Amino acid sequence: MGKKKFNTDRILGVSAMLISILTLVIFIYQTDIMRVQSKLSVKPRLDFTLNQSGNDSIMVLQEVLENKGLGPAIIDSIYFVYGNTHHEVGVESFLEENLPKTLEYGFLKQHAFFGRGTTLAPNEERAIFTYHVPVTKVDSLFAYLGITDEDDDPFTIEVIYTSIYEDELWKVTTDESIPERLDQ
Repeated sequence: MGKKKFNTDRILGVSAMLISILTLVIFIYQTDIMRVQSKLSVKPRLDFTLNQSGNDSIMVLQEVLENKGLGPAIIDSIYFVYGNTHHEVGVESFLEENLPKTLEYGFLKQHAFFGRGTTLAPNEERAIFTYHVPVTKVDSLFAYLGITDEDDDPFTIEVIYTSIYEDELWKVTTDESIPERLDQ
């Protein structure tokens, strides 16, 4: 047997196969990058804002849920957390059951119920509740709720939500405004 001779056709054939395999690897990598970029381009980010306003006779407290992300947020559930217990009800029912005197000191001017599947578009905000209390009753209300400074919350609101891809589940609370991923 003699020495095998490499001819030009064989070298070109092997080179073409290597280039094809390398192209396939790059294509798969780029596709993965595009998939990640596509998900990030529609990622929602919910956050809470507590607005306080009023005048000489009335104080208005409003808890707002807003989507500061790039894509729509699909709400899975909203809980009011009080005494280590999760309550999946509207704010009025929650207050009647757990903090009934709050409805004696003031009144709910507006409250919303977010059902499963409620969607918040990017930059959309919705008030969870608007509570009015006469200024003369503010100190009594705060004493009843155990509020001694601005950072005290008598209860926590917890929202579980997902993006339109529905493969990432997130939780955000009024205590911790940085969303926590639940499905990792």
